[in-house]
Amino acid sequence: MKKFTFSLWITMSLLLFSNISFSQSNTRPFAVKQKSGISKAGFHPAPLTNNNVVIRQTPSTASFSIKSTTFKTPLLKTSYHFTKSHYDKNGLLSFVSCENGEGAAYTSRLSESMQQAAFEFMKEVKQAMRISHPEQEFQTIQMWSDDIGFDHIKMQQYFQGVKVYGGQVILHGKSGMISTMNGTYFPTPTINLTPSVSNNAAIATVKKDVATTSQLIDPDQIKNSLLSYKETESELVVYHFKLNLSNEKLVWHITIRPNILERWEYFVDAQTDNIVNKYNNTCSDGPATANAIDLNGITRTINTYQFNGNYYLINTTKPMFNSGQTTIPNELVGAIWTIDANNSNNGDFYQVTSSNNMWNDAASVSAHYNADNTYNYYKNTHGRNSIDGNGGTIISIVNVVDENGGSLANAYWNGSAMFYGNGGNMFKPLAGAEDVGAHEMTHGVIQNTANLEYQYESGAINEAMADIGGSMVDRDNWQIGEKIIPAGSPYFPTGTLRDMSNPHNGGSSFNDPSYQPAHVSEKYTGSSDNGGVHTNSGIINFAYYKIAEAISKNKAEKLFYRALSVYMTKSSQFIDCRIAFEQAAKDLYGNNSTEMNAVSDAFYQVGIGDPGTGGGGSGSGDPGGIAVNPGSDYILSYDVNPDDNNTLYISSTQGTDFVAVTQTKLKRKPSLVDNGSWGVMISEDNKMRSISLSGNYEEEVISSDEIWDNVAVSKDGKRIAAITTDIDSAIYVYDYGLGYWSKYHLYSPTFTPGVTVDNVLYADALEWDYTGQYIIFDAYNEMVNNNGTNVDFWDVGVIRVWNNASNSWGDGKIEKVFTSLPEGVSIGNPSLSKNSPYIIAFDYFNNEDNSYAVLGSNLETGETATIYENNDLGYPNYSKLDDIVVFGTQYNGNEVIGEIAMQPDKINSTGDAYLLIDVAKWPVWYATGDRNLMGVEEVTNETYFFSNTYPNPANKEVSVVFKSEKPQPYTVSVYNLFGQLLMNKKGEAVNGLNKIVLSMENLTNGTYMVNITIGKNTKTHKIIKTE
Repeated sequence: MKKFTFSLWITMSLLLFSNISFSQSNTRPFAVKQKSGISKAGFHPAPLTNNNVVIRQTPSTASFSIKSTTFKTPLLKTSYHFTKSHYDKNGLLSFVSCENGEGAAYTSRLSESMQQAAFEFMKEVKQAMRISHPEQEFQTIQMWSDDIGFDHIKMQQYFQGVKVYGGQVILHGKSGMISTMNGTYFPTPTINLTPSVSNNAAIATVKKDVATTSQLIDPDQIKNSLLSYKETESELVVYHFKLNLSNEKLVWHITIRPNILERWEYFVDAQTDNIVNKYNNTCSDGPATANAIDLNGITRTINTYQFNGNYYLINTTKPMFNSGQTTIPNELVGAIWTIDANNSNNGDFYQVTSSNNMWNDAASVSAHYNADNTYNYYKNTHGRNSIDGNGGTIISIVNVVDENGGSLANAYWNGSAMFYGNGGNMFKPLAGAEDVGAHEMTHGVIQNTANLEYQYESGAINEAMADIGGSMVDRDNWQIGEKIIPAGSPYFPTGTLRDMSNPHNGGSSFNDPSYQPAHVSEKYTGSSDNGGVHTNSGIINFAYYKIAEAISKNKAEKLFYRALSVYMTKSSQFIDCRIAFEQAAKDLYGNNSTEMNAVSDAFYQVGIGDPGTGGGGSGSGDPGGIAVNPGSDYILSYDVNPDDNNTLYISSTQGTDFVAVTQTKLKRKPSLVDNGSWGVMISEDNKMRSISLSGNYEEEVISSDEIWDNVAVSKDGKRIAAITTDIDSAIYVYDYGLGYWSKYHLYSPTFTPGVTVDNVLYADALEWDYTGQYIIFDAYNEMVNNNGTNVDFWDVGVIRVWNNASNSWGDGKIEKVFTSLPEGVSIGNPSLSKNSPYIIAFDYFNNEDNSYAVLGSNLETGETATIYENNDLGYPNYSKLDDIVVFGTQYNGNEVIGEIAMQPDKINSTGDAYLLIDVAKWPVWYATGDRNLMGVEEVTNETYFFSNTYPNPANKEVSVVFKSEKPQPYTVSVYNLFGQLLMNKKGEAVNGLNKIVLSMENLTNGTYMVNITIGKNTKTHKIIKTE
């Protein structure tokens, strides 16, 4: 019997692991899993004996289709307690917030004190940021305090003095404590920072390229000095195209203005002179063929300036006007100024003047009024001092023409001024609409706050923020540009450019110029229009409309400006936009306030984030789980007491009532079938054994070949997977039905189809999924990093070794569970949740700081969380209900088994960890019931109804026929063999036969399940898609 008495620990209050300081047991703990053997060519293991084997006949399809996700480094080794964190698609910490009263303290708002606090905060989370030295890699670019008592510091990422393009973080403090950080950045770069291509050579490359699409005007031709003009600006930066970590390059970032209309951004590889990326950064209102505004003829009161007998469209009445630095009329500081391009593209600009203060050019009047109106909005509502926030002159230019000298059907902000065309043949003159003018000037506000990059998601947010600004200045409705659309326009049938309350706006697809997506599921994913900046903005627009309708425009506009100016950065993505709005709501109205909940709900409704959580994801729920095992549950553990000859014990889940099972000494943790009736294991003599866990606990050698290192049995007992003691880069699989072995080669997949890397030496831990088709395993890898250094690490993969549809061997395809493991990090010993096949627990070790942890990961959402900060490898295992995780650890020099309660998401723990079993390791929590993991044709209650599917196999479509005894609702759903919903049709069944036709054209060849539900009754049919 087990000598440890659990009640003794009850009297000691169940020693809390979280309050105990552990010493590290091994600087390279995965070394215990490493082999020293050599590969044996042509090895063929003998068939297995199976006297103790009981094979279940019902296969499972309750698996989750593994898709690689980026590893998100947990927040370990920190003295802070974080209430909220979020990781971006690269697995980098993009938002984190501490509990009240925690964080990095600063004594004053002086730059030195707050900057030091910012670096202290970043040091606490640098592991999750994958930043080596925050104080060396970030520089302060802005510090400010707001009107509700928050202090903010924005920092730009650099590496060895070179800017990391798009790398920015903002830290936020209050009452002398920095407690929140958000931003987009990149791991410490590893590339060579010495350029092979000169700045002048890169500029020459850019000029040659831009000349193929734009009209190049010699800067010397722009004779008039009314508008400052700089043709090119360049800077050497570290660049990641599309935020992809694997695309890290040293580039010349060159801004070029080929003419007065356009501003282009180029990124030229500083080693090869190749153009990595380019985009037109001219912020225009809508597509090039559909963007304008009309003059409405309303009499406006405008401010002008009289000088030397003439009146000018110059407004010097605002508080920002600086008379000391101004020379009227051509050198203005802090004025609102309207000038005229005079319908010419020669680069000259002219003052708009009048001898009697009478103004006949309605476009000039409208533009001047728009600028005044927008300035007043930002000043009076948000306290912003002009577009740049520093009292800068606001310049509007009217009568602008296109590059061919024709009427320009556009209005745009080019980075320094507002330009209005007269509409061409598509619009009325654009200067007449307040919302379009405010939209374009809000681009200037964006440029001087978050400076959102004008492409892909960040560009769509840029356009959406500009629309929000326009709709808040001209707040009578939710339409943008309705005053510039001619009656009967074939391009905009609803009479408006965009409608924030109805993004589809009369259109049905991207072929309609008025159409925008209203949900992430409709998002444009191509490269046109800088990655859909004018189309995908509709998703954010719609979310903002929902927020404003729920809490009022007056409250919503405060969130808009605070989210933009305080929390967004250059590379913010849609989920960052949600987080920014949520934090703004929290700051202004309180955590979990009505306003904050309205923000969460609105973004969730458009597909950004989960309901009411502010987390990541796409707004869709997790896939369905597996029915709980109905049997009694127990724990199988391995005793390490040197005075006890027994090795395996069965105990209660409370760590009592121990029963010895065997005295065989084992090499690895045993593996059990799903109903716990028997299992397999490898003894110290390298033989493979089976053991019965009921009755007399009979044990049998099923392979006497002394070559085995680990083994796992499938949940239904039909198959065995094993590895040998040799370094053979293989997993061997035995099928009892076929009676022979199949060998599967291990490799690392790449993003290039058909290309793999042979850097996997061998596997160790093995576990079957619930379908009996896939094995999740850990593996030892060796490779060379970017610096030419040999590195070794453990990671986790999934391999398909069986095909249920064909009842034969699988194709051996491998997916890595995580990509982009940080250097020095190893993960291993994966274990599936008992009821959610898309959730795993596993061990984590960071060689950089000797940190251990048991982590949990949801492979559907990509979220990873810390279950327990450990001091050794834990070999974690879930309980029957997934509400507890058991794991190994060390205490007082002994190996012990602990337990910790889990939250409903099954990857976050709650409370403290408790000691469960002393002097033991390798816990396996199992249950003794049989559960029908999937029935091929299942009637869910006693009422039978006729149904059928044909043809089967099917090619283009399949007909589903069923009989209903009365009119009632029906649902026809199609699932793949991983339990993922692919199609779902609902309707009202008629009395008698009903027929539903399903298209199969978008499905790949294979087996699918069709669920037919009538009322409360369900039947399932298997169908096969073929060519």
